Amino acid sequence: MTTSIRLTKGVVSHEEAKRIAPDYYHAVVNHDGDALFANVVPKFDQLKRGQKVLTYTLEGQFVVCRVTSINHNDYRAIDGPVVRVSNGEYSWRVDGAKYGYPIS
Repeated sequence: MTTSIRLTKGVVSHEEAKRIAPDYYHAVVNHDGDALFANVVPKFDQLKRGQKVLTYTLEGQFVVCRVTSINHNDYRAIDGPVVRVSNGEYSWRVDGAKYGYPIS
């Protein structure tokens, strides 16, 4: 059974997420795979450690985080880097899920 975590730090409203990253917002809210791979994944592949990103959680929250690690030499990095982010409260992987979208 998966436990869901309710984040409190860095959480932004859907309106704020749409304002700061409209391409990302459209792709994840509308479950638009074409927009995800055309607009989000290319930017995700260029992330740098320490960079600020917007991500979307399985619980339906938009969260502003920092990239804490990027690993291109991992067996799980088949179709892109293994990326972890943190909001200062928790850290988690965003590769292969809703990714992370650079906002700075």
